[in-house]
Amino acid sequence: MPRILLTNDDGIYSNGLRAAVKALSELGEVYVVAPLFQRSASGRAMTLHRPIRAKRINVPDAKIAYGIDGTPTDCVIFAVARFGKFDLAVSGINLGENLSTEITVSGTASAAIEASTHGIPSIAISLEVEWKKTLGEGEGVNFSVSSFFLRKIAGAILEKGLPRGVDMLNVNVPGDATERTEIAVTRLARKRYCPTVEERIDPKGNPYYWIVGRLVQDFEPGTDAYALKVERKVSVTPVNIDMTAEVDFEELRKLLSGG
Repeated sequence: MPRILLTNDDGIYSNGLRAAVKALSELGEVYVVAPLFQRSASGRAMTLHRPIRAKRINVPDAKIAYGIDGTPTDCVIFAVARFGKFDLAVSGINLGENLSTEITVSGTASAAIEASTHGIPSIAISLEVEWKKTLGEGEGVNFSVSSFFLRKIAGAILEKGLPRGVDMLNVNVPGDATERTEIAVTRLARKRYCPTVEERIDPKGNPYYWIVGRLVQDFEPGTDAYALKVERKVSVTPVNIDMTAEVDFEELRKLLSGG
């Protein structure tokens, strides 16, 4: 049977992860390695300056499951070192969408990116939910439709592989999607948030700061954000982890040499 690695950044107790286990167990043996706690917006961070602790967790339908007191990237590295090669890696189902070039901040997308650096075809999948529901473990969130699309996409990759030049797929499912919702193949939007810093004062009169973000509302057609937020389609964005820009190298050499 295919060996499937599953992780996320919402934590091993997230209902989104449990829904993904159930969906993927129909396709192969599911190995779960996920953070013990919420690790959203951790990006590609690794734990290098302290030991990592791992704890066996009972997760129904999983062949084996470990909770790690580290980042989603740590989880992928641990899984590959511990269990060897996988046929597919999945990160999700995340509470809240992960859109635009800011997927590099997302722990969900970054775990899939990390898996792809090990040569594993990967999927990051996120479900659009109300902001307040992203703060917990997904109680009351219906994952049935996102599970349907995960199973469909994962099954296709296991059967046929990813297209040439594609390392991972970033998938976003609208909160009101049905199994008949159209899939749109998209590119990453340029930006989703305009971050800034908000200053507040603690009870002792000392300032402290929150990084906050204002949502961008206008999106270009063809982007993941436009497909999800305007067209209400399931957005599937093919991602290549080689971030080298398509540029005339000779022209750049002349620029740098002052020619």
